[in-house]
Amino acid sequence: MDPGTHVLASLVLARALFPRRPWRFLLAVVLAGTLADIDLLSLFFGPSVYLSGRHTWSHSIAGILVIAVLCSFVGLSLKSKNVRSLKLDPAPAPFAGIFLAAFLSATMHVLMDLATPTGVAVLSPFRPTRFAWDLLPATDLWILTLLVLGILLPELFRLVSSEIGAKDKGPRGRDGALIALAFVCLYVGSRLVLHGDATALLDAHSYRGETPRRVATIPDSLSLFTWHGIIETTSQICTPEVPVTNAAHFDPETAVCVHKPDPSSALTAAEQTEAALNFLSATRFPKASIGVTDDGTEVVIRDMCAVVAGPSRFDLAARVLLDPNGRVTSQGIVWARLLRLR
Repeated sequence: MDPGTHVLASLVLARALFPRRPWRFLLAVVLAGTLADIDLLSLFFGPSVYLSGRHTWSHSIAGILVIAVLCSFVGLSLKSKNVRSLKLDPAPAPFAGIFLAAFLSATMHVLMDLATPTGVAVLSPFRPTRFAWDLLPATDLWILTLLVLGILLPELFRLVSSEIGAKDKGPRGRDGALIALAFVCLYVGSRLVLHGDATALLDAHSYRGETPRRVATIPDSLSLFTWHGIIETTSQICTPEVPVTNAAHFDPETAVCVHKPDPSSALTAAEQTEAALNFLSATRFPKASIGVTDDGTEVVIRDMCAVVAGPSRFDLAARVLLDPNGRVTSQGIVWARLLRLR
């Protein structure tokens, strides 16, 4: 998910589960909930580094532990002599307490990214396989709204209470944060149920006379009740829209289907290149396109999950050029937006 959602989610988590903690504790929790996105820096080193770095080591189980330990030491090491002299800064929390909070925050970050279609290599560096639950869009405005309300509404009520002279005896913002977390869990649970219904609906039909080999259901960025399907059959990949509330009227013939390229020596040679193998290892529904150039053949492999989820500036593809004799002359990971072949 986007970094802004992770910042708000970790702040809400800290307010809900760890109230009345010092600012150092809160900073450590928020830092632990966002530090995994340090892999976004790989954007500055090109598409190949971005492919191997994004959602891998910093989003793994090992990465969670490293981030939790690092943020715990950061929180414990921060001191403010001026504030402590005024006795406004409580004594530092023990390492076990701050580590638990940082660990929960870092774990929540990875779970939220696992819920998107992007794919997360949680077993990195021991296993490069990426897992995706396809429950939430990359930027979920509903979750953002719930988190913002969970932070701002208690502050508004606190301001009103102070104006009328009422005293709030509870921890600052805890009730609003707990309610926000409860609604987020309810929302994600609803998406889980609807995702299962949409996937079952897709798997129960045939497409252009072919039965599905693999099925995925990608969430819509706004609607809970509209999903975007990806169906791979023997010879084609289809992408229908799935209205789960109107399943009786779902027509598989309305799906947009594109044929896979026929087997060829050029396609085989392209798929055996290092660039293609790296891209295929991070892709669940690859789609190859073959075109003729002045100097031979161009093979482009794209990720259909990224296509269905919506275009992004940072979508990737593998591009391989071959000469008229079928020999590879160029290969690499490129930004999909710059490609001619679709």
